[in-house]
Amino acid sequence: GWAGAYFFLSKKSDSLQAARAEEVPLTPPKVAFSDMQDILVNIQSSDGTPAYLKLGVALEMDDEEQKKAMEPLMPRITDQFQAYLRELRLDDLKGSAGVLRLKEELLRRVNVAAAPYKVRDVLLKEMIIQ
Repeated sequence: GWAGAYFFLSKKSDSLQAARAEEVPLTPPKVAFSDMQDILVNIQSSDGTPAYLKLGVALEMDDEEQKKAMEPLMPRITDQFQAYLRELRLDDLKGSAGVLRLKEELLRRVNVAAAPYKVRDVLLKEMIIQ
């Protein structure tokens, strides 16, 4: 009977180790962040007085190679962002829904400007309205 019991135990510990190995990837996921220059634009407030929007943005990409490849495209991306931001009104940026929509729009635009490269996410480092 001993051999059977031992065999059963060793099988069990093997499967535990296998399960544990799957939980922890050996290579960390590749990611690269590219900090854009701060963007400063005039936007319209609801009463027509000019306001300034300053945006600090980082782009999340797959890896360092992609980050390097995209560097020449940064002026085009900045230009796209500025064109979009100038169209905004102060009310568009209110609350978390406004910020979320802003991020989605920037992500959509960066992927048009950066094609064929793909940007995973647009991170807002800072957003100042004055």
